[in-house]
Amino acid sequence: MDNVTTAKTELVNTIKLLIYKEAPALLENVNFDDDDIFLEPLLFSYFSSKREYTFSNELLEEVIQGYFVDKKELKIKHSYHNDIAYIPNVGYFLKDKEELHEPILKIGDFEILKEIHPTQKRFFREYYKGHILNHNPEYSSVWKENYEELFEAIEIIKKNLPEFYEQLVFSNKKIYLHDNPKILNFATVETLGALYFYVLGKNNLIYYIEELIHQGSHNFFYYVLQNKKDFFKIDVSNLSMREYTNQEWDYRDIYGAFHGLYTVTKRVECFDLLVSQNVFSGREKHELLGRFTDQIFRFRTGLELLDFDVVFTEKGKELYAEYDTRCHTILEKYKKLATFFDLSNRDLDFRYEDFCKLNPIEAFYKKEKEGFFEF
Repeated sequence: MDNVTTAKTELVNTIKLLIYKEAPALLENVNFDDDDIFLEPLLFSYFSSKREYTFSNELLEEVIQGYFVDKKELKIKHSYHNDIAYIPNVGYFLKDKEELHEPILKIGDFEILKEIHPTQKRFFREYYKGHILNHNPEYSSVWKENYEELFEAIEIIKKNLPEFYEQLVFSNKKIYLHDNPKILNFATVETLGALYFYVLGKNNLIYYIEELIHQGSHNFFYYVLQNKKDFFKIDVSNLSMREYTNQEWDYRDIYGAFHGLYTVTKRVECFDLLVSQNVFSGREKHELLGRFTDQIFRFRTGLELLDFDVVFTEKGKELYAEYDTRCHTILEKYKKLATFFDLSNRDLDFRYEDFCKLNPIEAFYKKEKEGFFEF
C-alpha cells in the first residue's frame, strides 16, 4: 500500500495547491492537516470541470464550507440540482429554504448521496459501446428504497473480504443510486472517491457486491496508476485499442482496457473467496456463479494482443503479468462454469433477470445436488 499512500498524499497536495491558487483564504478556515477534507469528491469534480465548464469561484466555497472549523452562515447559490443543494458534511437544502431538508446519510465508512451536485451532472450520459446516445438523460435518485440493501452488501464485504474492504475504504467515500440503466455504472478520477450505480427492481445484494468490487476497484487503481509514465511508454489515455490490436470492435482506450484487467481480476479474486467460504446459497449463489462465469468472458479480450515493448515500461509489464497470471489461475479452477451456464443473451452488463431466462434456477439446483459446483 506504500505506493498508493504516496499517490494519495500527492493528490491531497494537488488539491490544496489548486484551492490556494483560486481562493487561499478558504484554507485558513479548515483543518489543513485533515486529508479527508481534500479528498472530498466534489473538489475533484469542481476542479476537473473547469476545463470544459465555467463555474463561479463562489461554488468552491459552497463545496468546502461544511468543513469549516468555525461554522458560519451557509452560502448556497450555485449548488442546486433539481432544486436541491448538497453541501458536503452538512446535508441537503431546498431552493429558497434555509432549514435543512435532508441530513447526511452515512453508515460506517460510506455515505449515500441523496442528490448529485451540478459539477457531477456532466458525467451522466447514456453510452453504448463507446458512443454517447444521450447527453442529457433523465434519472432520479432512488436512495430511500435501496440504501439498506447496499449497506448490507458493504457489511458482507467487510466481514468476508477484509483485505479488499481495506482497499475499498482507502479509495471510496460516497455512493449515488439512480434509476436509469442506460447510464452505465461508473467511477471516474474526475470525481475520485464517488461511485454511481443504477438500480433495477429489488433483491440486488449480489449486484451491489459486484459493483462495489468493480467500480470501487477503478477508484483504487487510479491511485496505483497515478504516475502513468512509470507504467506506460505511450499516451494510453488517448490511444484506442483498435489502433494497436487491429480489432475494429475494440473502442476502448488502452488505459481503460488495463483498468478492465484489474477490475476483472479483483472480482475473480473476491468471488473465489465468497464461493470458497460458502457465503451464499440458493438464489444468491446462482446469481454469484452467473456473475463469476461472466468474468471468464471478460478476461483476455485484447490486452494480450498488444506489443508490450511498445506500450509498457518494465514496471508496466510486471504489473500486467501479475494480474493476468493471478486471474488466469483462479479462472482455471472455475472453467467448467462456462460449459454449464449460457450467457449468450448478455449485452454490456450482466443482468440476473436475463441470465435466468437461459439458466433457470431449477437446473442449477439439480446440478448442485450432483456436486457439480464443488471447486
